Amino acid sequence: MQHKSWPDLCESLLTRLETSGADTTAERGEFAVLVAECGSSGCKMALSQKGENDNGD
Repeated sequence: MQHKSWPDLCESLLTRLETSGADTTAERGEFAVLVAECGSSGCKMALSQKGENDNGD
């Protein structure tokens, strides 16, 4: 089983909630801010490529 990256997992969960009728407008906004902040600070959690290694490969 191949694991999803954390952004893909969050997106999947938000989509499932929306499919069941939940309003995720606020959560999507917060998620976008977290992804942007993490990406701009170079945090490793921002890596969205599956299988990406710490050494940049």
